[in-house]
Amino acid sequence: MRATASWRAPIYLRPWRHSDSSQALTELLHRAFAGLARKGLDCASGRQSAAQTAQRLQQGQALVAELDGRLIGTLSLYDSQPHSEAHSYRAPDVASIHQFAVDPAWQGQGVGEALLRLAERRARAQGKRRLALDTPQPARHLLAYYLRHGFQIEESLRFSGRSYHSVVLCKVLG
Repeated sequence: MRATASWRAPIYLRPWRHSDSSQALTELLHRAFAGLARKGLDCASGRQSAAQTAQRLQQGQALVAELDGRLIGTLSLYDSQPHSEAHSYRAPDVASIHQFAVDPAWQGQGVGEALLRLAERRARAQGKRRLALDTPQPARHLLAYYLRHGFQIEESLRFSGRSYHSVVLCKVLG
């Protein structure tokens, strides 16, 4: 049984600050990706160092969900990536989501959905027409989650360095 949390204080969605702890964010990523690792899906976010987290944060706009001074969710919004292995990430009208994670204690309570909505608004404000992300193909629960939130499967591929196939999904921004 998964432990869930409840709150009375507001959850703040905001951009990553340089004063935030990359170590705390790395620990959040490790907790969030631990379930996939137990299933044999070795996602980079689930094993990266704090230095790697800090480096990846600089590749895009990092957004966080904060409650009582603790980070409970995150995602990074990247601009189009012309050299990506994923065709969907190369298009100039596409923004993509990476390092998307919610602390397991807060999953299922709308934190991820709120982060996705914020990413959509930011991508639209940048003139992007679509939002893309990838997830391990065997992670059926994640695939179902993204499909429920309006994403459609665009492609399937095996990224270099990964031991599993990924599905890239896109959502048209209205």
